[in-house]
Amino acid sequence: MFKKISAFISALLLFLSFGITAVGQDCSAASAVVIDAASGEILFEKDIYTERSMASTTKIMTSLIACESGGLDSIVNITAEMADTEGTALGLREGDTISLYDLVVGMLLASGNDAANATAIFIAGSFEGFAAMMNERARQIGMNHTLFVSPSGLDGGNHHSCAYDMALLTAQALKNDIFASVCKARSMEITVSGKKQTLYNHNKLLYQIDGCIGVKTGFTSKAGRCLISAVRKNGNTMICVTLNDGDDWNDHKKLYSQCEKLYKEKKVYSVVEVNIVGGVKNVLTAEYEKEIRVVNPQLITVEVYHFPFIYAPVTKGDEIGIVIIKYKEKEIARAPAIAGESVEYYAEQERG
Repeated sequence: MFKKISAFISALLLFLSFGITAVGQDCSAASAVVIDAASGEILFEKDIYTERSMASTTKIMTSLIACESGGLDSIVNITAEMADTEGTALGLREGDTISLYDLVVGMLLASGNDAANATAIFIAGSFEGFAAMMNERARQIGMNHTLFVSPSGLDGGNHHSCAYDMALLTAQALKNDIFASVCKARSMEITVSGKKQTLYNHNKLLYQIDGCIGVKTGFTSKAGRCLISAVRKNGNTMICVTLNDGDDWNDHKKLYSQCEKLYKEKKVYSVVEVNIVGGVKNVLTAEYEKEIRVVNPQLITVEVYHFPFIYAPVTKGDEIGIVIIKYKEKEIARAPAIAGESVEYYAEQERG
């Protein structure tokens, strides 16, 4: 059974709210937020809980449910109901065949409304049934200001979310390896009824920001321009959401540049002692070290897990435990606890 050692790097201090709220006050979006994906910490906020239409950024949820379904290799037979849509589409027709995986590609790169419809009906049997799945998944994520009505994000009903909820959704979606690999692709090839075609990602930031890893564009006359992006820099992932923003590309670039400056570097390092059995000494020293970047290093805590004792022999450099690094009580990194010395087996004890 593992022994747990908790080492508090420092006591909690007041959060650095002044520096964060001062960032990007001239953002032109009606609602905007930037969060750190690992900790969920808000780096910038502007009207983040107001419920608004979010257009095709809705397809993040539709794609995530498809990726989590375990059936991406399934072949979808396109029906008239699936193909009947307005706005951006892949051009699917009744009788076409396409894999569920390629429908995900079609949603995230080309924003195909027909791809979203096909995904919903294939997985749940109806738009209503799929909306129920979307709302249940939203509840699990903690999206308290969201109601999904359609899989595509076309205006209709009371379909809405808020900037903060969409940031939470994106952080969850990026944990899915398949979703993450597709949404960052600049182009991908899909196959419809045996014919290959290349789709290109609508997200210009993939070409304009180093480290951009997605995620999704959106527009309707009601929602205005909506954009959700993510950038990975120096080991940190930031997610930016803007809703109803006529200058979204520039706003995202500006907000990332400003929020990046909020991070501070911190070396997490310590030495622990572990009991050893059957060795020439009874205690082994082990150490761990990890470079991390967070907004407030004083909110870091470290938990070290190892067995109550280990058996000799041990070689310097052996991994004897695991270190979990938390920020504001959320895990943000892990590191191995490494033996700092070699301990030989005590052979004399075999003589009885």
